[in-house]
Amino acid sequence: MSNAKFVIVKFYFHELSFIKSSIYHLSMTTYYYRRGYVLETDIMKELEKRGFYVIRSAGSHRLCDLIAIPNKTMLDNKPLCIQCKKTTKPNQLPKISRKELEMLKKLEKEYNVKVLLGLRYRFKGRWITELVTPDEYLAKKAKLKNKKDKN
Repeated sequence: MSNAKFVIVKFYFHELSFIKSSIYHLSMTTYYYRRGYVLETDIMKELEKRGFYVIRSAGSHRLCDLIAIPNKTMLDNKPLCIQCKKTTKPNQLPKISRKELEMLKKLEKEYNVKVLLGLRYRFKGRWITELVTPDEYLAKKAKLKNKKDKN
């Protein structure tokens, strides 16, 4: 009889550890989702102030997190396709793979849109949020790399 209780208790602890790890995984997923959501809504509000109609692609894991459509009074009438990225590492740009950058450039060529990257990062103790083109991103990344190599 005591062996049966031991097995049940062992199984019960195994179940608890599984539940505990699942809760941890969900909380970290929620944390990263929340960080991205805050960045997307901040950029969305700023574009809406400037007269764009903005659509947020929530949780789609597509190339565009935001699509901003200009109103008819704006000179550049191309819609904006914005991919948002954030990092908490100081003095570093958010990581974007070459493949993703190539896909964004391809999207820009195939469709009549302007692709921008919405970046949020810490530089010299201050949070910076900016919209840049993929080419500007690569230039900034190369400039930061050169500064690191000199030091």
